[in-house]
Amino acid sequence: MTMSTGIGVLRERLRIGGLMLLLGVAVVGALTTLERQRPPEVRAAELSYLPKGEYIRVAALGYHQMAADLIWLEAVQHLGELKQTGSGYRWAYHAVDVVTDVDPAFAFAYQAAGTILGVWAGLPHESIAISTKGMRAYPDVWQLPLVVGYDYYYELHDVRAAARYFRMAAVLPGAPEYLGKLAARMTVEAGDPDAALEFLQRLSMQTQDERIRAGLLKRMKEVVVERDLRFLEEGVRRYRARYGASPKTLEDLAAGGIVNRIPPEPLGGSYRLNQADGTVSNTSLSERMLVHRRPGS
Repeated sequence: MTMSTGIGVLRERLRIGGLMLLLGVAVVGALTTLERQRPPEVRAAELSYLPKGEYIRVAALGYHQMAADLIWLEAVQHLGELKQTGSGYRWAYHAVDVVTDVDPAFAFAYQAAGTILGVWAGLPHESIAISTKGMRAYPDVWQLPLVVGYDYYYELHDVRAAARYFRMAAVLPGAPEYLGKLAARMTVEAGDPDAALEFLQRLSMQTQDERIRAGLLKRMKEVVVERDLRFLEEGVRRYRARYGASPKTLEDLAAGGIVNRIPPEPLGGSYRLNQADGTVSNTSLSERMLVHRRPGS
């Protein structure tokens, strides 16, 4: 074979190799596009077929950390899905539960999954389960009981349990100073909106995840709504005491010198007065945040 012939063969092989590479990239791209077109809950449901973590750990033959990483990469896609369904998040929780069985030292999985499930997905029980599991593996990480406290306070309306976990977080290494004081306030005042806002604002300042921050911001606005409703209802009671009659509209509170102004509704809705019983509602939320109301109020 002459040199020119050899170069020609090499060029041909490189051309064929390049074509095969381009074809491979195109196939992978097409499959990825098709995968993204499948409903999130369908893709997430496939996680239900994961066997128990102890079985995977044995089958991994010493490569359990690598196995955990691979499962986590799949789970985190579904945790990060913006249009994920409740059932999809539950399957993702199952995958993270398996991950942390395979590799109990996977610290980030506990905290990330617990935060997303509690703050964003609205699954406090699953969030508590994975976070308390993390607390057993990492008893000195203050962020884990903090997440559990959040779930109990804002999602499950259990102020006492929330304060207990906040106190647990407050005494762990590296915990911010405000946690201890906040836990004390929540314990004593049992649902004070100002204490709730302080906690949410500080928590929002610490998170680097924009989606989590957005969820906390929405929760802060809901707390502001509850605070405003209380403020306006107290104004109605004062109006009645001063004028011997109920106001016809909320604007009467300002006109009568009871309040300086009617606060704007932070969720984009409006506040409405129920003349029959003097209660105030808003158009953005279907129900009030009972978690922030004192017993009997």
